[in-house]
Amino acid sequence: MREDSRTVEVLRRRFRNGDPASPLRHSARAALLPSACDDPDAEWIDDVLIVISELVQNVSQHTRGDGELVVTVAPGTVLVEVGDTSTTTPQARRPDSDHAGGRGLVLIEAISQKWGVRSCRNGKAVWAKLCAITTLASSSRT
Repeated sequence: MREDSRTVEVLRRRFRNGDPASPLRHSARAALLPSACDDPDAEWIDDVLIVISELVQNVSQHTRGDGELVVTVAPGTVLVEVGDTSTTTPQARRPDSDHAGGRGLVLIEAISQKWGVRSCRNGKAVWAKLCAITTLASSSRT
């Protein structure tokens, strides 16, 4: 989902279905900190980590296959993509007050500029684009 030539992929990690999201969040934080201008406590990074947690958790809860996380940085934005082997399109739905889950996509919708789903050769990728105050590195870090 490269939007322009100034997009830099900062992280690409495969994960197994059922793996916790925390190692992926730690890798993403480490990859994004150099892009965070002069503010290492940039709040936008926390938003990115929330999106990563929700999308990775959705792979474990709603698919049987493994997944892949890709994080790219462009001027003013961060794109988080989580691919999996399912072709079922996720839908944001109204949360049920009697259940703890079911709020992930609603949360992603609230904190991202936009989100969506695209078909891939072996499944789909759910993506979210978030605002970020970044500087771009000259080369990709993966």
